[in-house]
Amino acid sequence: MYDDREIIGPVSYFLLPPMADSTHANLPIQSQMTAAYGGLTAGQRRVVDCLLNDPLLGALWGIETLAERAQVSVTTVIRVARYFGFEGFADFRQTLKEACRNLSTPPTRGIQLPSGAPDSRGLLAEVARRDATNTQTLLQEVDQHLLAEAVRRLANAHQRLALGRGPAQIMCEMLAYQIAQAGLFCMVGSPADYSTQVENLTPKDLLVVVSLTPYNRETLNAATAAREAGVPVLAFTDRRESPLARLADTMVLVPCENLLYTHSFATFAVLSHAIATALAAQDRQGTLRRIKAWDRYSRTMFMDDREVSPEGQN
Repeated sequence: MYDDREIIGPVSYFLLPPMADSTHANLPIQSQMTAAYGGLTAGQRRVVDCLLNDPLLGALWGIETLAERAQVSVTTVIRVARYFGFEGFADFRQTLKEACRNLSTPPTRGIQLPSGAPDSRGLLAEVARRDATNTQTLLQEVDQHLLAEAVRRLANAHQRLALGRGPAQIMCEMLAYQIAQAGLFCMVGSPADYSTQVENLTPKDLLVVVSLTPYNRETLNAATAAREAGVPVLAFTDRRESPLARLADTMVLVPCENLLYTHSFATFAVLSHAIATALAAQDRQGTLRRIKAWDRYSRTMFMDDREVSPEGQN
């Protein structure tokens, strides 16, 4: 790849970068940028970083604003646009705006709350159907190699830190609980102090990040800091064009659409349970020992059948 300019004798000639691989031309623009990331110059990567880290606002920035945020020249921004096959920045930004609408506007099948009095049984059936569809999609599309790699990274890490905001934080807690059953401790980080927590990690540790649309900038910054420090990153996200794609050493996709166009936890619960089961299978004796120890301990905590009244009230 060419840098911003190539010096030939005393004259500086601005050169157009080669076009992106045409095999990615039909992908969404975010996916194209992610796929081409490794072949970009440092300046071009900073432009792409800005756009992927903030896809909603990035589509609204003018060329000067984008250049300033990326700390590159306006010419570099134009080169990025031309790299992806656009005549100029205006066409590039229009495509970014269209992609932005796709990210921020619920699909026609998204929010479909019933009018009038709700049919509880019908809603239960529809929610269950959608979660079943998400789970089936996971089974069909999950990359078995990546899933095995995720298990390996969790098993071999010295320390594990999981970060996520909002629903993603609940998913982090879910994963931490599940793998604890397999004898692995995973700390769930506090959003108030991501930077310090990531700084305490080493290349022998593992950062687990969960981020779903719209992607949280603090989570992405934490993944960026970990990558720069040589800390492996395991990411769970919902789109191939997620900005985590270029930051993660291993990325697992989790379909989680629901009726409210937020995020369903059902598929991630299945996935984290499968990961925990795979981890437990690697240490069968240890897992049995922990189950027996927990059974002895739990007898002092919970009521048995003899203490429950005939009516089933505790």
